[in-house]
Amino acid sequence: MHQVYSDEDVLVFGIHQGDSADLLIDFRVQTGVSFPLHRDEGTLSRFAFPQGVGYPYPRDIVVGRDGVIRSIKNSFNVPEMTALIDELIAEPNR
Repeated sequence: MHQVYSDEDVLVFGIHQGDSADLLIDFRVQTGVSFPLHRDEGTLSRFAFPQGVGYPYPRDIVVGRDGVIRSIKNSFNVPEMTALIDELIAEPNR
């Protein structure tokens, strides 16, 4: 998604909930991801586990331009994610 939508002002980033910044470095080296990675300082667990969404990682969260969370998923479905992002891009700026 980061590479596909880089010209559309779509922000993609990863958040690591672990204690070690070294794990982020290792992950970047092993996977070659090009999007920003951040280390959580304790707020993620309070935000990322809304009731009924489930537990498994990774969690994909899509936020619209208006700051409203539009989707929280446990699994990554490319056609579904692409359709949602395209829909949000098409929304008028507020």
